[in-house]
Amino acid sequence: MSPAGYLPHLVKRQLGNIRRLLAGRPLTTPPLSSMTVGPDDVAIARSYLRDRSRWRDPAVVADFESAFAEWNGSSSAFAFMGGRVALSACIQALGLGPGDEAIIPAYTCVVVPNAFHFAGVDVVYSDIELDTFGLDAVLLEERITPRTRAVLIQHMYGLVCRDYEAVLNLAKRYGLRVIEDCAHAAGATYNGVKVGNRGDVGFYSSEQSKVFSTVQGGLAVTRDGRLAEGLARYRDQAPLPDDAWIDRQLHTAILNYYLFKHPGRWWRGDLAMLGRGGKRLISTSPEEECGIKPAHYGRRMPAPVAALGLCQIRKLDGYNERRRRAARRWAAWCDQHGYKKPVEIEGSIPVYLRYPVLVEPEKKMDRSWALADPGVAVGVWYLSHVHPVQRQLEGFPGADTAVAQCINFPCILD
Repeated sequence: MSPAGYLPHLVKRQLGNIRRLLAGRPLTTPPLSSMTVGPDDVAIARSYLRDRSRWRDPAVVADFESAFAEWNGSSSAFAFMGGRVALSACIQALGLGPGDEAIIPAYTCVVVPNAFHFAGVDVVYSDIELDTFGLDAVLLEERITPRTRAVLIQHMYGLVCRDYEAVLNLAKRYGLRVIEDCAHAAGATYNGVKVGNRGDVGFYSSEQSKVFSTVQGGLAVTRDGRLAEGLARYRDQAPLPDDAWIDRQLHTAILNYYLFKHPGRWWRGDLAMLGRGGKRLISTSPEEECGIKPAHYGRRMPAPVAALGLCQIRKLDGYNERRRRAARRWAAWCDQHGYKKPVEIEGSIPVYLRYPVLVEPEKKMDRSWALADPGVAVGVWYLSHVHPVQRQLEGFPGADTAVAQCINFPCILD
């Protein structure tokens, strides 16, 4: 959006701020996006904007991949320009292609089925359970056919999925490959092992709404040497984004700090939008929402984004502990108001990207109640079975309930 185009929004927002001040209401609420972005990330982005000679430095990317693998307990990690691209790398490394089927949850983001469709793999949806919003293992077995080659385990909202062991055992019994979707769950553990390391491959996202943020980005991991070779081939053949894209990503990192994290974001965010809003990157393009592979899809990570990733990894454990503290607050809120809490399965330590709660459908559609008590803006991942597009799937009552009733509270509160 151009500065001139944003001016009416600025005036409207600041008039709203004046009304909030006069009413004694807070000017800001805890963020749902870019929760881990700080002045240190802004300094890195500004540094790379000043010196473009470092944009193609492969050593920075290698350092980030090594640091993530070590932090995550993985043998190797491979960095891309999105979790969705990391998933595409996993699909190719596993040798999945036309004629194959992969089973995924009927409560997911559109970029997940897209990655399979782009590879020619047929997607079979399966219903979820409502304890952790992951695949229901009993229902999953009913969806397996002779063409099924893989299953995707989803650790939603930073929880470890309830049927983790059961799905792994089922996949072993049927000879299926396992992909772990850890886009929401970087740092969550099960029996002392970080999620993403029990399946054949796992992938993570550092998109701006995720557990750690480089605006856009993602990683694929494995402990299998042969699969690592396949992931490396995908990465090495992938082009880097062009300079204009990297420029926009760095400007968006700075912009997001002022929009979502700066103490004075109620006014600094608008000023930042006037200066940088025209370069703001969105997470999912209109083409992707329509199932069309965009021209910029399939890129590997450049040095400036990897430098942001290194900064993020250094502070991720501290942020995840803050999320767990917030989860205890929301658990007490659920007890007080009579709502079911999400389940922390035995042996698991979630990270709580957001805290999911099933509320009445009308409370999901009109969320103004949350601004008064408990005083936060709540998220609504997901408003459809295949977020954010309005793609309704039939025959999945668990996913239907989640779509109609699941809200999610922010978990970086201080």
